[in-house]
Amino acid sequence: MKSSSFFFSFVLFLILFGCQESEEPLQPLMSGTWEHRVYDESLELWMVEVLTFQNDSVMEVQKIVRQTETGETLGYRMLTTSWYNLEENIFKYYYSDALIYFGGGSDSDSPPYGTKDDLRPGIVDFFRLPTGTLTFSANRNRFVYQEDCWRIGTAEDCLPFPAREYVRVN
Repeated sequence: MKSSSFFFSFVLFLILFGCQESEEPLQPLMSGTWEHRVYDESLELWMVEVLTFQNDSVMEVQKIVRQTETGETLGYRMLTTSWYNLEENIFKYYYSDALIYFGGGSDSDSPPYGTKDDLRPGIVDFFRLPTGTLTFSANRNRFVYQEDCWRIGTAEDCLPFPAREYVRVN
């Protein structure tokens, strides 16, 4: 009798606490959708990079175009799924396969974006694993990603990348 009540208690414990799967990232600061918005004066359009963190290692990356900073999406430049890693404040990510808009070149009258149907499979060829530092604002609604500079060979000089600020949109 004691062994059956112990067994029942053990099974109940496992059910309640054993296998709790969650799609939420372990890094709650990264959960949700974040945007990096840049106004292109020559095109009079907003170029927006949207990161949607799906779990502890996968994020969706969209490069979209808008007429206004937070308005409706006019079209797409790229869609992909990316692997990422965040340890302490060091952020690394990588993707290669993407759906990319190849139209709208500099000598073209077509816009620099297309519909999702206009996107075609392509390869993004990173020459290194993008790695950098994330710095969050006090209210955790913004972060700045400062990618490590690119060292060519063993040279001490390196080519810096501009910092990118992302704002949480949900």
